[in-house]
Amino acid sequence: MDYVAMDKKLEPVAQLLLAKKPKMALERLQFMLHQGVFLPEEMWRVYQRLGNCYFALLDIDKAREMLWSCLMHPEGMPLRKQQESYSNYLFISHYSAQISDEELREKHFIYNQLMRNNILFKHRKRHHKKLRIGYLAPMHCKNVVSFFSVHLMTMYDRSRFEVYCYSLQEGKDDLTTQLKAQTDGWHVFPADQKKREMAEKIYQDEIDILVDLGVHTFGGKTLQIMGYRPAPVQIAGIGYMSTSGLDTVDYFLTDRYCDPPGQNDEDFSEALIRLPQSHFCYMPPERILQCKGVYELHDPIWFGSFNNIAKITEPVLHCWMEILRRVPQAKLLIKNASNTVWNVTALRQKMRRLGFPEDRYVVEESSGDYLDRYLDVDIILDTYPYTGGASTCDALLRGMPVISRYGKRHGTRFSYSLLANVGLEDLAAASDEEYIEKAVALANNPERIKWIHENLPQIMIKSPIMDVKGYVQQIESVYEQVWHKWMLQAKE
Repeated sequence: MDYVAMDKKLEPVAQLLLAKKPKMALERLQFMLHQGVFLPEEMWRVYQRLGNCYFALLDIDKAREMLWSCLMHPEGMPLRKQQESYSNYLFISHYSAQISDEELREKHFIYNQLMRNNILFKHRKRHHKKLRIGYLAPMHCKNVVSFFSVHLMTMYDRSRFEVYCYSLQEGKDDLTTQLKAQTDGWHVFPADQKKREMAEKIYQDEIDILVDLGVHTFGGKTLQIMGYRPAPVQIAGIGYMSTSGLDTVDYFLTDRYCDPPGQNDEDFSEALIRLPQSHFCYMPPERILQCKGVYELHDPIWFGSFNNIAKITEPVLHCWMEILRRVPQAKLLIKNASNTVWNVTALRQKMRRLGFPEDRYVVEESSGDYLDRYLDVDIILDTYPYTGGASTCDALLRGMPVISRYGKRHGTRFSYSLLANVGLEDLAAASDEEYIEKAVALANNPERIKWIHENLPQIMIKSPIMDVKGYVQQIESVYEQVWHKWMLQAKE
């Protein structure tokens, strides 16, 4: 297949996307389709680009449809691209309010079929003086996932464990420097290296337990390495909100709030490791500790959303419209958590189309002072079904009460788990109506709002969410338990 010719055809579309002009990119692509310029073996790449355009325009379900069409037109599509496209499809499905828990589970389980031809590494019993733990990530640097995982790589018991970090890209910040200095092994894989060769490196390092912090994010490239089983025990979690669907991953990290005992086991191909409190342990960014200012209750009340705008679905917007209807004069600040400017434009257009009263809300682009802006609102409204994680933690540490909506599946219950761990479980709702009612009730209870703002930061600091020492000890105990179990079953 002539990839150079295909890329040349799609270059104008790619350039428009890079220029943050997704609407123009979509129109250009649709015109080219109408002109019939693409060969059958090029259609998978066309659908892939269409998915990129629709996702940028916040049409999540159309983006899902295009990515699924990409997978259904595999002629000329390399296996690695099929795996990557499938992971991208699974990841963006979590933004959708239309996909059912059952469909999401089934689609994840199908992924395993794309890894069937892998030659797996064989493992026998071995006895290192210290248990070797490997952390595999798209990149080890300051990012959302590192806020929940860095302590596992810096505060581990060096008398019992060795820690090795593997990444697909070189990080370039002070956290990367810190991890290089404090861990026992550090390796960045070249971009053009084959996944089996990457797995071979981990296998040669004799890693006992390999933890995938990326799973299906970033095109599932870390999961492609896990598919060769380079370590005898493999764990997924922290950086992803559903099962890997891969039978070479043995365990998935969760807690009793995200996956209550007896619930959701059927959603995972892995065995669940349920921590008794939070499976997240939050390391706040330095800038949040430098924030100044004193909160004062606003009149009228301001609601706020500081999530990635792509998480704001139409059902969520309808809930917010109803909340504002029931709380006269209240206003809403929507602050984008990502740097994607076109998302802001797309959201404003969507809100106008839905009839959202324009004098009741403000939509802002991402900015360096976003953490200070928390003091300009009184109550945070969470998104659904893709709820907040780090953004919820930021809000709680800033003293913000968070009204969250949760469902049955793991990925819809992140904020619920966090709220339960700071004693504010009653701010989480199991339905849209309950979500609306809880937001309205809190808005009409200024004394409780003030109490939460005054006390929540210290409650958060003392909670399991920020108990780094206790969390690391729990995880290390888990590592020893799963290793002992494997050793009992392993061959000499």
